[in-house]
Amino acid sequence: MTEACRYCSEASQRNGEDPIGTAISARHWLFIEVSQPWAKNPWQGQSEDLLAIFNRVEKQPKLWTQLRILAIAPDQAWSALEKCHVFFYQQPNGLITGYREMHHHVPAGQLAQLVEAHLFQPKKLAAFEPFRLPAARALFVCTHTQYDLACGRFGTPLYRTLRSQYAGLQPPDSPQSDPQRLKSPQTATNPALSVWQTSHFGGHNFAPTLIDFPTGHFWGHLSPEKLDALIYRQGDLAKLLPCYRGWAALDKWGQIAERSLWIQFGWVWLTVPKSAHIIRQDRGRWRDWLIRLLLEIFPSIRAQLIVQKLLQRLSWAEVTVRWEAIPEIATGQSHIRVEVNHEVLTQTKSGRDQPLTKARQYKTVELTQLKK
Repeated sequence: MTEACRYCSEASQRNGEDPIGTAISARHWLFIEVSQPWAKNPWQGQSEDLLAIFNRVEKQPKLWTQLRILAIAPDQAWSALEKCHVFFYQQPNGLITGYREMHHHVPAGQLAQLVEAHLFQPKKLAAFEPFRLPAARALFVCTHTQYDLACGRFGTPLYRTLRSQYAGLQPPDSPQSDPQRLKSPQTATNPALSVWQTSHFGGHNFAPTLIDFPTGHFWGHLSPEKLDALIYRQGDLAKLLPCYRGWAALDKWGQIAERSLWIQFGWVWLTVPKSAHIIRQDRGRWRDWLIRLLLEIFPSIRAQLIVQKLLQRLSWAEVTVRWEAIPEIATGQSHIRVEVNHEVLTQTKSGRDQPLTKARQYKTVELTQLKK
């Protein structure tokens, strides 16, 4: 393998791999500030109380499958000694545009209690109100070199660009927002865009990759010239959407269908409350179908992981996407078929001797669209 193939994300881009449908689907996201350097497991050396909570999560497969816990690195402007930033995002029910956010900056000694309140005892969150910060947009960029070299090689420069050129900007719909003028860094009284380094969240072959919260959009294969469109949510969307990995609020099939409507409606689609549901799906081989049917009744993490692997083998699904009216778009729904179109070669890990593997690529066919 040549030197040019060392980084998995370079092989992915060179071969034209489309990242859509690779966003991690989860209802709950928890980001906890952890000092660097990080090992492959960033939780090594953390408090026994915090690790005990993580072990408790692993004993509840339903929660485990719907929750992702990531580490974020301290920031010299926003962090403080003996305190920890904690972001918690929760997906509401129904038609939505993003996640509910709770952001706390708590004394390190109270970190485990706050995490436990988020995950198991929400009534106790009131005690942490003095440490709560205003909701604001945040970008989480994977720079986890110990997980894969591509994350550090490509994620770190992108993080530095975002941190130096965009952090502190007012939200794009703010009357004070001015793309030509940077604002002061985020404070408790000035909610603004923050940018954080984070541990691995999948898709290192799409590095540099980030998650945009509270919307929950995943992006990959990003480059500096595409950042203005991503940050200000305006400009040529067609050039940015090939970097779109998908929306965390939906499964893979819903993510692919949802992007096709974003292409159709443009940037205004971000403001539309929506949902997506599979109505028909490839069963796959009968043996796989029977195994999935049996395993889905077993409440174990191992069983759920096997089910997820078997689901990756399916080749098509039909998805209904519903949305509520906004001034520019009427209430409606679209019935979309998503199916495998072709395959490309990709590299799933960085390294000179890593093999190339096949990655499925998808197409969408809009079967019907109704507007009320």
